[in-house]
Amino acid sequence: MISNPFAVFTPEGLTADRVVAIFSTEMPGLGNIESAGHAFVIGTRGSGKSILFRYLEPDCQRLVTGKALSALPFLSLYVSFRETQAQITELARFEDRHGEVFFNEHLLVLAIGAQIVLRLLRNNDIATDEMSPLAQGLHTDLSQLLGGEKRNPSVNVGEALRTIAAQLQAAYRSAIQYIRKHGFMAETLAYTGELYGFDDLLLPLIDFLRSALRLEEGLPILLLLDDADSLTETQTRIINSWVARRLSSRCSLKIAAQITAYKTMVTVYNTRIEAPHDYQEINLSDATSRASEKAYRSRIAGIVQRRLNTVGIVKSVEEYFPEDNQQRIAIKREERRLIEEWDAGRGRGHRARDDAYRYARPNYIAKLGGNRKSRSTYSYSGFDQLVHISSGVTRFFLEAAADMYSKSVALASPKAEVIGEIEPRVQNEVVREHANRQMIVDLKDLERDVQRLKGNPQQAVQLSNLIKGLGSLFESALIDEGGATERKLFSFALSEEPKREIEEVLRLGVRYGYLFQGVIGRKEGIGRAPLFILSRRLAPLFNLDPMGFSAYKFLSNESVELLMNDPDAARRGLRRLRSRHDENQIVIDFQDGGSDA
Repeated sequence: MISNPFAVFTPEGLTADRVVAIFSTEMPGLGNIESAGHAFVIGTRGSGKSILFRYLEPDCQRLVTGKALSALPFLSLYVSFRETQAQITELARFEDRHGEVFFNEHLLVLAIGAQIVLRLLRNNDIATDEMSPLAQGLHTDLSQLLGGEKRNPSVNVGEALRTIAAQLQAAYRSAIQYIRKHGFMAETLAYTGELYGFDDLLLPLIDFLRSALRLEEGLPILLLLDDADSLTETQTRIINSWVARRLSSRCSLKIAAQITAYKTMVTVYNTRIEAPHDYQEINLSDATSRASEKAYRSRIAGIVQRRLNTVGIVKSVEEYFPEDNQQRIAIKREERRLIEEWDAGRGRGHRARDDAYRYARPNYIAKLGGNRKSRSTYSYSGFDQLVHISSGVTRFFLEAAADMYSKSVALASPKAEVIGEIEPRVQNEVVREHANRQMIVDLKDLERDVQRLKGNPQQAVQLSNLIKGLGSLFESALIDEGGATERKLFSFALSEEPKREIEEVLRLGVRYGYLFQGVIGRKEGIGRAPLFILSRRLAPLFNLDPMGFSAYKFLSNESVELLMNDPDAARRGLRRLRSRHDENQIVIDFQDGGSDA
């Protein structure tokens, strides 16, 4: 059976060899993450947060550096909150009750402590290391804190870690059992056990690990907290309170969360943590600037090249994902025509290359036919197009590439041992399939999930309406050859503060990868305004050009509400786009009884 090099796996379960083989070090902010200091690593689902943390674990870093654990430049301790029961449902019984914060912190530190010790035990080079007298003393104190009897201290690191792991797991199980009992009780049971916090359990544990592993004083110890968006609001406030303490000289918190899903930036003391005073913010799915776009392309190229190498394919990424050749030649011909027009004084941009960049591909799409069906013959193929379509999210690219590879295997000869390239036809088919699935199947699933979570399912319907309306607007601009200066559109900004209903729908869109958020200057020139970028994965649904950056529109609350709540009226009332002198600002007008755009 032909192995699929683009298959996506949960990073936590990958071996160190596999992680090092496929991980691209061209990750934004990697140097900051490896250094002392608190940081939030944010990004959409699939942007690479978990595999980044997995790569930083000691077993991977030992392979990368060729050094023993004690000689690494930093020690990373990984925790995935999705692998714990820290947010167990019955915890809701403790909300707004006396001791809620204390017990939640108790549960968190036990879950964190147990995971970091168990994962450290996978490093076989520490199993028989002898402990110094200082480490033995710290181990005795820690063991007694966790209820152990006073006895002769363990003489080697492996034995000491196994003892501590067993005690932490026992205490954690006891805490979980206490919570579960409330599923059958009307009243809150009295809690008589020990209550642990960050200062009296996690910091002593980290100090013990530094001594036991013979780490140099000052060497950064990084506590990698993954999936922090899955925590309750109370637990999130507790984590924020640890960040506010600024204890990075002993332990630096690196917190990974999905954009918009992290519950709050407020602490248990009702103060707010802010960047850059309390932490650094590293965005792994930022695709709102040319610099970040270029960096993302380089990162994807590195990831693809590494994965191809694992199956013995020696080809450039452009050769492996070729663009439809007939289409490529036609677009190049259109570029030359536009450059000649500019040279003859009939150009529209400041430079000839500007016109070629802005209009060649949109002109080609528009000339494919006068109706949408004809324009749907456009081929979404070629490595660069696939990179742009993935919208800055690594998993989006890999999932599509994996499906392309599987489809190619099905079409290949039974004797084929490897797929030498992904044909443009296959690329285009999979990209269009993914667009349809995201718009039709995934949005329906989202509507049901929002309802199950006791949210408002109408928000998913409004999001669907908004996306379809925006797609129609952007398509109208693209095929309007004699209209606006900017025809390549994927973004909009609000010309005023959004109403709460609009804000909630936009947040839902950002959280689930239908929209991406950036910032731009406000229309009136004062302050900054949020910019919302439609996912380029949806480009095939509206025959849009996904390549490069585009202009944006300002929309009023009234216009967005119309798109969300009455899409048919919005389509009927949409007038042709009219550009203002500012090339970056294109205004949409709505008028009752107007012709279709």
